[in-house]
Amino acid sequence: MKSFTIEARDAGCRFNKYLNKLMPEAGSGFLYKMLRKKNITLNGAKAEGNEVLNRGDVVEIFFSDETFSKFRGEVAKEVPTFSKHKLSKNQIVFENEHLIVAYKPAGLLSQKDTEDSESINELLLTYLADKGELTAESLRSFKPGICNRLDRNTPGILFFAKTAASGREINRLLKERRIRKYYYAVVNGIMTEFIDSKLYLTKDTEGNQVRITEGPISSDSVPVHTDFTPLKHNTDLTLVRVCLHTGKSHQIRSVLQYLGHPILGDPKYIAEGDRYHMRNTYYRNTYHLHGQQLLAYCYLLPKEVGEPLSDLSCRVFRSPVPEDFAELLMKEFDAKGDCHAVLEIPGTKRLPVRGTDQRNE
Repeated sequence: MKSFTIEARDAGCRFNKYLNKLMPEAGSGFLYKMLRKKNITLNGAKAEGNEVLNRGDVVEIFFSDETFSKFRGEVAKEVPTFSKHKLSKNQIVFENEHLIVAYKPAGLLSQKDTEDSESINELLLTYLADKGELTAESLRSFKPGICNRLDRNTPGILFFAKTAASGREINRLLKERRIRKYYYAVVNGIMTEFIDSKLYLTKDTEGNQVRITEGPISSDSVPVHTDFTPLKHNTDLTLVRVCLHTGKSHQIRSVLQYLGHPILGDPKYIAEGDRYHMRNTYYRNTYHLHGQQLLAYCYLLPKEVGEPLSDLSCRVFRSPVPEDFAELLMKEFDAKGDCHAVLEIPGTKRLPVRGTDQRNE
């Protein structure tokens, strides 16, 4: 008989998924049969397989050592190497037992797109492995990972679930649009009025772009809701606060292009023949810009946050400000002092210098 006590990383996982990861060679049909026959039990009782596991639950498997080893498959003795590089200390905005809020710089993928590429997800896995929080055994039941994504050249903060339960809760909050998401963008042209934009987005998979229209143009068209608040401008550019109500790929970039204010430095939504192309090139070269000047700056969690993240109720998380973005703020918009004092979010307290998260009471 084998006995396993559920730890924090597996809490929130469904029992059948836990068993599939624990014994990948067994097959779902066989595992359900063993559950019916009580050869596999949960807390000493018969289980259906759809139970949500809690920390401290005890799983007992009444197999011989030979049978259990067969269904386990070959077990890795060491944690795999996830990335060649290490995470910088300033990339961890917040961390507790269940969750990391991490900063992704421009140029880095959120998740790798090829076997050999690296991403913030792999860097965070390496970070946990180096801390001793990952083992070959733990990875068989749950692999930590990011909960939301940013475009490669968009810097900002992301949620990274260290446990299954925290992943389920963050994903629920994101799906239900309970997390308020604020971005900042430096856009071409002068925007003077607040814009509450409700449009439709259609993917162009061949060109890896999206098309924005007033109404749906195909069955793939989806509604997108974004609002834009202009804060400062010079003769060429406007600093805009963006509130993202829906979260679709390239949403902010494509909507701003549609509105006639493409984001400065955007290589995809400012074509060579665009009226802003020369200006875009000038600023990109002057400030050595790394892609579009768009920053996923702030996430506000709601009051009602479920376990195991209930202590993060009303928490506000802010991103570090990249050097090129900060230089634009200081030189083009005459921003004084700490950048966070300029990038204010409605309904939150002014952020202390060097701080990156706070509680919004």
